[in-house]
This record gives sequence, structure tokens and C-alpha cells, in this order.
Amino acid sequence: MRQAQMTRNERRYYRKKIIEQRLMGLGVLACCALVLWMCSTGVTVEDRDGTAVVLLAPLGLWLLFSKQILIY
Repeated sequence: MRQAQMTRNERRYYRKKIIEQRLMGLGVLACCALVLWMCSTGVTVEDRDGTAVVLLAPLGLWLLFSKQILIY
């Protein structure tokens, strides 16, 4: 939906959801940073497994930079 065609309530809802979505994206990226830190201090091979970052980082970036509302 284009910005010019939205009513005041729709714009308010859109802004609220976009802010919430971007905060969720930052939270997911913070979890990725935590996993990377835990991987860097691991002793065994299993402790150094960073597969979660490969799966979560694109999701966090998508939530952070998308202009569409992806959450409900």
C-alpha cells in the first residue's frame, strides 16, 4: 500500500509494526552475536558449531531492512 493512500490510523499502525519488526530484527541479530561469542569460547567441536547464525542472520537482516510488514 502506498503512503499517500493510507489513512492516519493505517500510517500509525504501519509505523508501529515497522518499529516492532526492526526491534525484532535487532534482537535476532543480537542472538546471532551471542551464538558467535559462545562459539569462539568453545572447547570441543560441538561447542564451536555456529549453524544457528547461518540460519538466523538472514532472517534478522530481512526483518531489519524490509519495508513490508512481515510480522503479525
